[in-house]
Amino acid sequence: MLEQLGSKDFAARLHTVFRVEEPAVLDLEMTEVVDRSNAQLEQFSVLFKGPESPWLQQGIYALKHPRMGELSLFMVPLGPREGGMIYQAVFSRLIAASRTPA
Repeated sequence: MLEQLGSKDFAARLHTVFRVEEPAVLDLEMTEVVDRSNAQLEQFSVLFKGPESPWLQQGIYALKHPRMGELSLFMVPLGPREGGMIYQAVFSRLIAASRTPA
């Protein structure tokens, strides 16, 4: 399912909560979607804000969302900001070129 999700799917759920249950139960608010896509490459990042402590190390985590279901994302902690820990997940994939029949 993750392969089918794009920046617009995430942007439609800004400021909603994603839950991590392992290694600790944490609620992460999605605070920003930055889209840097072009004609050949879909490239965007998603920022989440969670509590300052405990915080998650860089790694793959299962995030649960009431509308998007469960997503496994590789997240990197960017550091504390505005009373919480900020995490980033980055997406980058080639856009399939449309082919016209010969």
